[in-house]
Amino acid sequence: MASLEIPVLDSDRLRLEPLSASHSQGMFELWREPAVCEHSGLATDADGRSISLPASSSRESDRLLGFWLERARAGTGFRWAVMLAERSEFVGAAGFNTLGSCYEYAYHFVPRHWGAGLAGEAAQLALAWSFARGAEAAEVWIDPANARSIRLAERLGFRKLAEPPVDGAERYLLRTSELSANR
Repeated sequence: MASLEIPVLDSDRLRLEPLSASHSQGMFELWREPAVCEHSGLATDADGRSISLPASSSRESDRLLGFWLERARAGTGFRWAVMLAERSEFVGAAGFNTLGSCYEYAYHFVPRHWGAGLAGEAAQLALAWSFARGAEAAEVWIDPANARSIRLAERLGFRKLAEPPVDGAERYLLRTSELSANR
């Protein structure tokens, strides 16, 4: 695959901009939080080496940032930096682990911004973009103990599939037709 052209997406409260080295401090703030890492699964850098989370330094979180920059260059996945539009404040990262006919969506937000509806707003922008780009479906993998993410997925129209968990996570799917029906 070729390098992706990742657009900037805007809503009333948010701006999703392609993740870049300029987001290093925000990524460290995000990935140093134990609550963020609790349901995140394993992390590796662009060379496949394990990253210990929560991050204890920006050097560690920069390895994760580098992973996403490399995935975008390769055209296989990416993250947006999720910014508060009015203050240009980094509040999280969201994007796609995989692309194709089914895009795998993932997101992480700084805990002080939890409960404000930002994750749902970012997801609506990202999912609308993926379906407009030709994805037939989107999936999310959620730790069954992550009740907040399960509620968000269900509000967005994702449905849990009757499949065995993979690495402790359950698969939720949203098809293009289901997204249209939920709007």
